[in-house]
Amino acid sequence: MPRPSLPALAAAVLFTLVSAGAAAAQAYAPSAAAQAKPLPTVQRLERRFLQIAAANLRFEAEASRLAQDRTNNPAVKDLASTLLSRQQTVQPEMLRLLHVRGMAPPMPSNRQSKVLKQLGKLNGAKFDRLFVDEVVLTSAQADIANYEKVAAQAEDPVLKAWAERQLPSLRFSYAKAGKALPSASLRGQRAV
Repeated sequence: MPRPSLPALAAAVLFTLVSAGAAAAQAYAPSAAAQAKPLPTVQRLERRFLQIAAANLRFEAEASRLAQDRTNNPAVKDLASTLLSRQQTVQPEMLRLLHVRGMAPPMPSNRQSKVLKQLGKLNGAKFDRLFVDEVVLTSAQADIANYEKVAAQAEDPVLKAWAERQLPSLRFSYAKAGKALPSASLRGQRAV
């Protein structure tokens, strides 16, 4: 009778352990899924807001770092500095809000990644136009709308107060963008 080799024996033991672990995981998944409850609408709103706001904050910071290197326009450089200083102030608070809910900071969206890639290839006036239009104006409009919605509808008093505190600086950045490039389109909307 041939004796099994040590590698064959180790492989058999490993296969048995992996099979047992997979069986236990399969038994756990249905019971966990049966007990899972969907989040209430307001909590989903709050979580979605944090995902969008954190992604926009990161996007604005990365684009602003590019702006400091790629533009010669002092108004655009000043706008980028304003956005970076806001990010340095808001980022720790944002991370805390995410952490309390067990959420990780999100990656930039596909649209944001595409804009960052385009910005990385541009210089001068073309860079300025894309930075102001896509990073500041478009992002600020979306942020202002999201922050206003959460400030009005959130149940979490900490999140609600935080969103209300951020609105003035968002509106300031939006207004400053129109002055950075006077021909920048404010897309027919005005931040109040």
